[in-house]
Amino acid sequence: MQYFGVIETKYEEIFLTSSFLYFNKENENISSKELKQMIKTNKERKKNIAGTIFLYNPVVTPLGYDSNTFLLDQDFDEFDEYIELKQENYITLFKQALSKNYEGKLVEIKNLFNLNEKNIDASQLLMKFNSDLETYNSSQNTEFDREIMYFDAQTFIPNGKFVFFAWGEKINSKEFPYIDNYARTIYQRVVQMGKNAVFVYKKEKTKNWCEEHLQFAAPLQMGKYKHAISHSTKKAFEQIPPVCIAYE
Repeated sequence: MQYFGVIETKYEEIFLTSSFLYFNKENENISSKELKQMIKTNKERKKNIAGTIFLYNPVVTPLGYDSNTFLLDQDFDEFDEYIELKQENYITLFKQALSKNYEGKLVEIKNLFNLNEKNIDASQLLMKFNSDLETYNSSQNTEFDREIMYFDAQTFIPNGKFVFFAWGEKINSKEFPYIDNYARTIYQRVVQMGKNAVFVYKKEKTKNWCEEHLQFAAPLQMGKYKHAISHSTKKAFEQIPPVCIAYE
């Protein structure tokens, strides 16, 4: 498998604004140029993209760079173009889960927030995101650049036949209603468009409750459920199309 993405920077922050997993055929390795040809037109995208994975935010590093050092402190200059990324963290789980059934295909990765940073679910940051999303569709300025941090959920058209939701279980409609509305609009559009919306969920909460509250297990989730979530994610992709699986 190869992992490609577009990294942008603004105001000393790093964002991942587009990314794809490519599941290689035997003895195959593609270039960034070949990737761009695979997504160049709507016809090519429809042919080559099997589905979409929806995460909370990216935590990525370009191939050849130090994952433990801030990218802007390194000699990185390949902004705004597709480059190959390291296969780390949650990406290794998707490699294990999808490689068998999606050989020669792309899977797009989307994020609720494009900010490339660990632990962005701190309340102080979430308050900023929530405030931004309240004013997103107005003429007011957002704190984070609206073009590279967020995307227009109301016009979102997912690629492929499935959307696997894995943005976690921390969306709080009471505390951060505009984040909830942003995520809910995305999920509802997927369902309304007839796409196969799938996720891993906590069995004791039930599938319907998790769907109603947008609680979809994340592959980076730590603690005692980490291995159970990983196992259920792999089970979800054992068949085509993938299915919802509970963990316990």
